[in-house]
Amino acid sequence: MSTVDGLSPHEQLILAEIELELRHTEARLASRLSAFNARVGEDNPQRFASQVGNWEVVAVLGMVLLISALATLLVLSCR
Repeated sequence: MSTVDGLSPHEQLILAEIELELRHTEARLASRLSAFNARVGEDNPQRFASQVGNWEVVAVLGMVLLISALATLLVLSCR
């Protein structure tokens, strides 16, 4: 684990222990932490970007389409 600026060695140790405990109890969080730690050395805008799954994109587009259709029906029915 890299040094965290502004934390004492004792605080860094506590933070490392918390991270290890979470890695053992939360598999999804552990994979996200690993992905984030892999990008720590990178210096580009994508370093802090959230990873969005395909199903999330499809769900958002579906909701936009549904809301647009409902709004169109509402406008057409008010005439």
